[in-house]
Amino acid sequence: MRKLSRRHALQTVAGLGLTLPCAAALAQPQTPRETKNFTTTLTGLVASSGVDIERVETFELVPADRPWQKNLGHIAKGQHVTFLLNGKWWMSKEAGLWVEPGLAFFAKVGNSPIYNPMRNTGTYTAPEGGMLSIARGTGDFINEQGELFPTMETYLAEEGHIEGVAIFWKGEVLDGLYRISSQGDAGGALASEINRLNETETLPPGWHNHYLFGDGGIFTQPESGHICCNTHKNVGILQYPLSLPLKEQTKLHWKWTAEKLPSDVAEDALITHDYLSIAVEFDDGQDITYMWSSELPIGKVFRCPIPMWNPIETHVVQRNDPALIGKELTEERDLFADYHAHIGGPAQNITRIWLIANTVFMRQNGKCCYRDIEIEQDRKRTRVL
Repeated sequence: MRKLSRRHALQTVAGLGLTLPCAAALAQPQTPRETKNFTTTLTGLVASSGVDIERVETFELVPADRPWQKNLGHIAKGQHVTFLLNGKWWMSKEAGLWVEPGLAFFAKVGNSPIYNPMRNTGTYTAPEGGMLSIARGTGDFINEQGELFPTMETYLAEEGHIEGVAIFWKGEVLDGLYRISSQGDAGGALASEINRLNETETLPPGWHNHYLFGDGGIFTQPESGHICCNTHKNVGILQYPLSLPLKEQTKLHWKWTAEKLPSDVAEDALITHDYLSIAVEFDDGQDITYMWSSELPIGKVFRCPIPMWNPIETHVVQRNDPALIGKELTEERDLFADYHAHIGGPAQNITRIWLIANTVFMRQNGKCCYRDIEIEQDRKRTRVL
């Protein structure tokens, strides 16, 4: 298993034109901090709090676990379960690339959409009754049902360890967490979930997170008509559904202000692929994403260097001037012309607008705000934001 894991890392990192020593330097590897006695401490706090719950389950996910083969027992439709997570999962140990456990942890019931907390805590509401299954993955699932993208051999060769506690609630979640936290905490997990539950939903109607990424708190609406992102060592894709024909003179209009770019180097290699962008998805599954770049020239076009996204995503560098950081810019793209110039497929319709923020690889901070997103056709505009 170790040999295959190293070969896979070499293929995905060095195979993109970077040697591993260089890649490791760019990744700025850090040692992930893990909380000792995490599950033991939390289960003890639950017990001593006397809170009325259905049950507590502890679990771990290791490389040998096949997807969705572990379960935490039955959950009723509409029942809440809180996950508290500890550990790390490696995208490439040789390159020093790892993610927090919340980015790699998934849960689901039956054929319902998979759930990913994106943070190291999260509360899931079961959309149907049945067995609650769990899995881990970093870009390993190809659809909302959690079907595997790579081969099973590649999946099992990954490295990492996730441990956690699942609290199955009878009553109100927040009150229960307050009672448990009055007894103590483990690595700030209880406080983190209390804070998350107290957050106010601020996104405009119609926007939702991509199925691979839950609500990591990246995107917010600080004022009406705006969406801003603030990302640090995480990833998010916000989507807005559309049903518009892709025809000549179809244009995308938007305004954005990039306050901080998450990469200081060219973003067209896997190890440095941290960026901010707006994207358009078409009915053939392809998407074009217009991005800010630190070093790449305006107009450069390249396929996504992430293996899962490479077959479907095309990047176009829209801006790259550091003098324009912090300034609001008005943009326009001819979607029909761009699609046929850079993809040339059979698409007939536009299906979604995306906002993308990624800081997984170099673990830096990125900030950007968007407004006045519109699709223009026949001199009429469809407002998205």
